[in-house]
Amino acid sequence: MKSQICLGRAAWIAAVAVLMLAAMEPAESRGQSSENDAPRPIAFGPEKGTLVICGGGILPESLRSKVVELAGGEHSRIVVVSTASQTADTPDIETYVAWWRQQKLAELTILHTRSRDEADTERFVEPLTRATGVWFMGGNQAWLIDTYSRTRTEAELHKLLERGGVIGGTSAGAAVMTKTMIRRGSPTAEVGRGFGFLDGAVVDQHFVRRMRQDRLLKVIEQQPALVGLGIDEGTALLVQGRRLSVLGDSEVRVCFARTESREPLIESLRSGDKADLSALCRVALTRQQPRMQRLLAAPQVSEGTLVIVGGDAVPNEATERFVAAAGGTDATIALMSIDGESSEVADAELMDRLRKAGVKSVQRVEVTSRQQADDPKLAALLKSIGGIWLCGARPDSFVESCLGTGAEQLCRDVLRRGGVIGGTAAGGLMQGDFLLNASPVPTKRMMDGYDRGFGFFPGVAIAQCWQKGETPSELTQLQQEHPQLVGLGIEESTALIVHGHTMEVVGKNQVAVLDGSTDSASPRSSVLQAGDRYDFKDRVRVSRKESE
Repeated sequence: MKSQICLGRAAWIAAVAVLMLAAMEPAESRGQSSENDAPRPIAFGPEKGTLVICGGGILPESLRSKVVELAGGEHSRIVVVSTASQTADTPDIETYVAWWRQQKLAELTILHTRSRDEADTERFVEPLTRATGVWFMGGNQAWLIDTYSRTRTEAELHKLLERGGVIGGTSAGAAVMTKTMIRRGSPTAEVGRGFGFLDGAVVDQHFVRRMRQDRLLKVIEQQPALVGLGIDEGTALLVQGRRLSVLGDSEVRVCFARTESREPLIESLRSGDKADLSALCRVALTRQQPRMQRLLAAPQVSEGTLVIVGGDAVPNEATERFVAAAGGTDATIALMSIDGESSEVADAELMDRLRKAGVKSVQRVEVTSRQQADDPKLAALLKSIGGIWLCGARPDSFVESCLGTGAEQLCRDVLRRGGVIGGTAAGGLMQGDFLLNASPVPTKRMMDGYDRGFGFFPGVAIAQCWQKGETPSELTQLQQEHPQLVGLGIEESTALIVHGHTMEVVGKNQVAVLDGSTDSASPRSSVLQAGDRYDFKDRVRVSRKESE
């Protein structure tokens, strides 16, 4: 997940009320299920600092070394908090801090007390005011919280993260990272307050080795808006803002609670895998809503025109057809950029292509947040637009920024007045009813909250197709679950022009069609070449020669 929506913590807090109101809008007003309207909760690790949350057991040296690296290497000023350990008040503690003493650091402090009063003194926290990194040893997490919560020590830990430092911990030191913490108990856990370095999730450690999955599922079933993060021994979860990444020898299991309409869901992340915490929380929130029955409409674009491009290379004919459908060269056309500054170069190339096609008025608008998508200024800017081109590489960004917002409604308005919506990459995939490969978990192709597109092309799922003439496997699997679905696999440098119940192929390559709306047991499969059409009314392929 390369690009990120850049919103600070304060901006997210200000947006919550707006998002909640958006979620209350009747789904019927825009033809989508209410699942699409789920607001995204505030879910963050530190904005500037980093968490290294280790699952306990024998840790690879690389995990503690990562803490030193992030803290500044040889310039690090590390504080090791030993309070969770039973040996903290004995000479045996030296065995457990020996690794830290062997490192080349600018400063090392072993910090410990059992007194809340002492933890609240200026003298005690003084090493933390200079620290670039903190490490929490394992043991009893309740001792850490009971000693340090709501004291100057906790305040200084948050300040450390605010200035870009790193906090790591293993076992008990992992449990205390979240706002909601598992204090003790198995198979039923006692839950309490943690330090709150991480919002929107609850951590359990020694996860696979000690078979704690049922315990964590029970915790999040009581608080289903939380994402459960089960970190196994020898493994770490690196948290930077919304970004999660896995390091180490085993796995992190991402757990979602059982709800009234859904069974528990567990997905595994292994070393090198990445995920987005805020996206995971959107999944958790969506799963709390009633599962809406999905009634697939016949594929038809009764008003306006769609131009759907497979990949980033836009065929010349697709550009020409887009301009014509927008009202010709005198029309005003907008590029709606979802990736913001990261796609400025690609957007500029597309704008230049449109100008070379004769378009006199092309404007680029950034919609990288729901606030921008619902801004009345955007509606005023686009009120007489003839065509909108959706630009963006990641379908999940469209879901988070635009789905169920004023920006989506503006696109529908363009179609209603006979205009055109075009899109490359994710901007093309989003035009279908179903959405593939937008899941915030890399091992899962579809997840609640990220499985629906705008539905401008109803009854359809679209995938980018990299093998000539082959139907993408994800379309085949989805079609088995939804037999009436039509799957479209579009190759690079190829586009679809869709109007009414007819779809035409333009460009260099092919489009695979998987049409399940037949009486036979298996769906009809067709491969369309440039110039071919597909009639969704009669469910037949019409070649160029037949249409002449």
